[in-house]
Amino acid sequence: MDNRPIGLLDSGVGGLTVAKELFRQLPNEEIIYIGDSKRAPYGSRQSDEIKQFTWEMINFLLSKDVKMIVMACNTATAIVLDEVKEKLSIPVLGVILPGASCAIQKTKNKKIGVIATEATINSQVYQKTIHLKSPSITTQALACPEFVTLVEANDRDSAHAKTVVSDSLASLDKSIDTLILGCTHYPLLAPLIQEVVGDSVRLVDSGSETIRDVSILLNYFLINGHEREHLIHQFYTTADSGQFKEIAENWLEIDKIEVAEVDLSKPNSVDEKQSIIIATRNEGKLKEFQKMFAHLGYIITSLKDYPELPDIAETGMTFEENARLKAETITKLTGQIVIGDDSGLCVDVLGGLPGIWSHRFAGADPTDEQNIAKLLHELASTELAPERRKAHFHTTLVVAKQDKESLVVEADWNGSIATQIQGENGFGYDPIFLVGERGETAAQLSAEEKNERSHRGQAMKKLLKELPDWLKE
Repeated sequence: MDNRPIGLLDSGVGGLTVAKELFRQLPNEEIIYIGDSKRAPYGSRQSDEIKQFTWEMINFLLSKDVKMIVMACNTATAIVLDEVKEKLSIPVLGVILPGASCAIQKTKNKKIGVIATEATINSQVYQKTIHLKSPSITTQALACPEFVTLVEANDRDSAHAKTVVSDSLASLDKSIDTLILGCTHYPLLAPLIQEVVGDSVRLVDSGSETIRDVSILLNYFLINGHEREHLIHQFYTTADSGQFKEIAENWLEIDKIEVAEVDLSKPNSVDEKQSIIIATRNEGKLKEFQKMFAHLGYIITSLKDYPELPDIAETGMTFEENARLKAETITKLTGQIVIGDDSGLCVDVLGGLPGIWSHRFAGADPTDEQNIAKLLHELASTELAPERRKAHFHTTLVVAKQDKESLVVEADWNGSIATQIQGENGFGYDPIFLVGERGETAAQLSAEEKNERSHRGQAMKKLLKELPDWLKE
């Protein structure tokens, strides 16, 4: 079970149609909703802008520690879903596949209409998805850009709204029997749309169909919320909170919704094209950082990607001094954000050694096997006294950026030293570092388990909590 909230994002208030269905189907789940009404509609924007704005909302939700993200925006789903799913370690769902699948099931004459924003229509994602699943079905796609403007202005029942809907749908093929509302704003206009197309046409709300898939994934990953007496839903908008609040309370039929205004364009938001350099040439360490950090949308690089950069001598006498040397030197040379990491294995009976000398314990440039062999030799007299083989991994992370005081976080991972190598995963001293109650070494854990429990994983959790405020300062 997992009581963390589910994150929902949309270009404005349209995603509230998804939230309403989530409340109905999943009453034990809390949500955090972000609607970018200030920059709506997305449908007429260029792909690069849509990607940037979507990543800003995603990073906002990640800063709230959500367990899943629902991209309750067809335009964002069409343009950036695959990229987001590749980079994030938590489940991410879009609204297009569920809507297309439902329409295929509902149609009787195999003629489906799709109305959506210009960007979604131009992407042809609905048409391609439907034809891939059922090639015999014919589709007609129609962009209705003014619908989003009506909904964001809370103009859903006026004579003007009726005229806009009627005019926009005038060219729709009269033979279709199923119509996909391919924008989550559109269900708020469903009564007007149904009046224009007639009762014989079944409307498919792509957003509400998505919640069935949300339920499946919650069960699959065992992250359902517990039954609780009180749920606290959070709503955020980039525009006027009063207008959002009025629409939300009317549509969700919930009194006294609290809505906060946020500015996603501030520099604490992460641009997915921005790079972070990890100040290492260690492939194992780099992979761990990429796994743990890339979900924020950064491009993660290492010193191997910059062969012209010098090796930074670790002349410090503490983990922090060495991490600072690497991070602050490289950021001066490149102008980019740099993470310097100094980690080491500290064995109690050896007075904390190898400590900051962990990487060169057996000499100037030893292999992992040589370092392990020396450590086991040093501990040979304690083989029959496991209580004397206690140890911990320590890491200090330093994030450096030009003209800023560096951010420093630390963490430990407690364990003990095995008497022989066990496991093939990991690197460094992982094959002899025993953790937990199962008698496993760090090298016997999966990458996901290790990243969750390790010193570096714990430090990264601290870092991700402090990083947004640090970037904003």
